[in-house]
Amino acid sequence: MRVLFILFLIGLLPVKILSQINLFSASYDSLRSDDRIEGTLHDLEVSSRFFDAAFILSNSSGPFLSLNSLTPYGSKIHQFKPVNDDRIVSPLPHLGFSYIFGTQGAQKLGVEYQQVFKGDWVLNSAVSNIKSGGYFRNTAYGNTNLTFSLTKKNERYGFSLSGRTKKVSRQWSGGVIDSLLLESFAPLLVPVYKPSCNSTLKHFETEATGYIRLIANEKYSIGFLNVLGVNGENRVYTELDTLSGIYSAIYYDSLSTNDQYQRSAMNNSSALYIKRENLSYSGGIGSRYWNYRNRDLYRDTFELDVTQQLELSKRKFQFSHQSSFNLIGAASTWVIRNDVKYRFKKAVIKWNSSFGQKLPELYQRFYSANNVFYSNVNQSLQSYTQNTLGIDFTLKQIEFDLGYLLQTNDGIYFFDPLLLNWSNQTALSSSISQQAYLKTSYVFRKFRWYQSYRFTLSNVERTIVPKHQLQGDFMTRLGLFKAKKLQMTFGLSYRLSSKTNIIPIIEHIGVFDLLNVSNQNNQKPIFTMGAMLAMEIETFRFFAKLSNIGYLWNSTSWQYIDGIYLPEVAVRVGLTWDFWN
Repeated sequence: MRVLFILFLIGLLPVKILSQINLFSASYDSLRSDDRIEGTLHDLEVSSRFFDAAFILSNSSGPFLSLNSLTPYGSKIHQFKPVNDDRIVSPLPHLGFSYIFGTQGAQKLGVEYQQVFKGDWVLNSAVSNIKSGGYFRNTAYGNTNLTFSLTKKNERYGFSLSGRTKKVSRQWSGGVIDSLLLESFAPLLVPVYKPSCNSTLKHFETEATGYIRLIANEKYSIGFLNVLGVNGENRVYTELDTLSGIYSAIYYDSLSTNDQYQRSAMNNSSALYIKRENLSYSGGIGSRYWNYRNRDLYRDTFELDVTQQLELSKRKFQFSHQSSFNLIGAASTWVIRNDVKYRFKKAVIKWNSSFGQKLPELYQRFYSANNVFYSNVNQSLQSYTQNTLGIDFTLKQIEFDLGYLLQTNDGIYFFDPLLLNWSNQTALSSSISQQAYLKTSYVFRKFRWYQSYRFTLSNVERTIVPKHQLQGDFMTRLGLFKAKKLQMTFGLSYRLSSKTNIIPIIEHIGVFDLLNVSNQNNQKPIFTMGAMLAMEIETFRFFAKLSNIGYLWNSTSWQYIDGIYLPEVAVRVGLTWDFWN
């Protein structure tokens, strides 16, 4: 078996890409009997908040952008982020089911399955499907996600096969034509600029990971690991209209647009590692071959990186270092990340630092479409740094999380509608931002209380992120009847944010138009609330949620995304059910 495994790893070596190391250390986490799909009721309430925004933001539980919008690739509306590599171990087959539905056509279906098979093979799989008809005409949203992994680990060798597919579909309304109509008519009845305009974005990735320990004794172990992956992305944008009255440039058709681009990549990482009791180090080579197709454009490149990772753990101190340096094909890009934790008494001090230089994304370099055509031949590197210093501590049963973030960016590319091209010489290309936050939580018996405050400052003369953001919630639980098996939970949540500016979007490219944010057009602070009632009987949970109650007292003409106004009061109903067999 070991000989076959070594031959398998050697067979992967000729195809080298992506600089990832120590993926063999993806951890196992046992599934407890009180674990539930979608997490606790508080987790479920927070994770479903994305439905409450009129313009659904990708990977966000709130209605506002974060400071990441000023970083490389930050202005892109949809981004596919890495998923958690942890493998959940369930000795008994576990099936979790969740379903949420409500007004504005909101639906979310989730199914997950975990099981340990004979031979210590660990299976993890999950499917989620999200749909929303939107608060306004032609603003429907869809998000389908499928993940799976099959893993086997022991003292001598390990293997993991994982995959993920994701599809995001969106209708683009162009915004409401006349906001005054919102005072007399329901949002779904108010005309919008674009009644026929949509996009579909697809992403897939699959990965095979293997490691083998060549030397293993009581003092140290030495081994070899290899990661082979394939991934791709495809975007299609369609629009039917009299386009000559909307766009300044038309290259193919004045009535119909059907733009498309796709990117495919094959990645491989190979590394040697040495591990002692409190210290581990791995270093190796990562390589990547990608190709990019867009109408009559075709580009492909081979890239080669050097990667390393260092981990040190000693008593109360933990340190982790990861770095990658490009040698061939990617203009000497590099990235470094450091993480430090120190524990003392009831407190944990943590410091996270990441910095590096990145090239523009492929669609930012070359793009041929009906209304846009550009080719940036001389790409410059984008520099960024991000440092976070924080402390977690407990004071009289109240948990505190206090932190400070400093972020700098230089040479960042933003799309300029006047140039019809990406530029790194804009007013936003260089920025310095700071953010301080304080989170508190208190749990006592059946009562849970959570508060969060963020204060943001930036040298950017646009209020993209609210300066003040305060949010919180509390939940209380009560057992009914004599046996107390029926548990009732009631919760209230709120959000208070200071003024912001209005952010336009560029639908046919799929980015936020941050350069055209007017600092003279301020939106007033907004305060909104939500309420939740749930019941739980062993592994079955049912809940009802009332969101956007602030619609009753806020101005209906309040907007954060240009032309997309304050969403109505919404009702959501859902259930989750977990089965062990």
